[in-house]
Amino acid sequence: MKEQSIDQEINYKNKKAYSLLLKVLTGILYSSIFISFCAFALTIETYKLARLPVSIPMAVFVFLATLFTYNLSSVQSILRRKKPALQPDTTWWQRHKKKLAIVGLVSIALAVAVYFYFDLRLNIWFVLHLAIISIGYTIPIMYRKKSVQPLRRVPLLKVFLIAYVWAVVTALFPLIDADIYVLDLGALQLFLRRFLFILALALLFDIRDYTYDRHTNTLTVPGLIGVRYTKLLSLGLLLLYAVVVSITEGGGIETALLLATAAAALVVIFSSELKPRIYFLLLADGAMLLHAALVYFART
Repeated sequence: MKEQSIDQEINYKNKKAYSLLLKVLTGILYSSIFISFCAFALTIETYKLARLPVSIPMAVFVFLATLFTYNLSSVQSILRRKKPALQPDTTWWQRHKKKLAIVGLVSIALAVAVYFYFDLRLNIWFVLHLAIISIGYTIPIMYRKKSVQPLRRVPLLKVFLIAYVWAVVTALFPLIDADIYVLDLGALQLFLRRFLFILALALLFDIRDYTYDRHTNTLTVPGLIGVRYTKLLSLGLLLLYAVVVSITEGGGIETALLLATAAAALVVIFSSELKPRIYFLLLADGAMLLHAALVYFART
């Protein structure tokens, strides 16, 4: 009896530890902390690829700006004091909307503090156009007292906006801060490569939202050409990315980038609109983190 009681206590503690671990992992993924860390890692990667001294303040700024952007809808909802009744099938985001809004507001305040305290060398007007895109992507714009649909509702535009903003922030911001001319051939090549890689992954989220977008009459790439051909398009972009990498890189860096491309291709191949959200949050976003990690170790 005593041994049975001990076993039950151990099982209880294991279940409690597992439940806590699951809650922490869910919070990190669904609060956008994980994807923000991916942006942080890609920023570090850019410094490594360009053989520049790593600026941690710039990477932290990118992390905080990303965290704010991805929680902007929660900030908007709280500021508008929308309080929908909680239903049994209420999503994690709806249940934690107030906390996510606080995370968003704190992150933008800290981002501004980092920007000015460390005197980051980013043109404020250049940053502003990205801010307009990021805000307009989520929040409907008022024009002549009429609400214009957010940019993510514009047919076929969503994935290209995501890829553009991510490529500029994670590839060009570090170069601009290092006083490198962004129209230099090397900078443009890095931007193109990052754009292609992010665009290939962004298409997966259109696949994930395929059913929802059909219900909301939002035309996306899968809605236009179907899920199967969208996956082929994503693989084609990764192949093009691999070709550009082979032309512009060599040695250990080329190997690292091609391995990251192969891993991303596997994520694409096994993706479908029936996969759980955690598949995309952990694996599709995680492909960016693996990408950065492989480059980091190849350059170290």
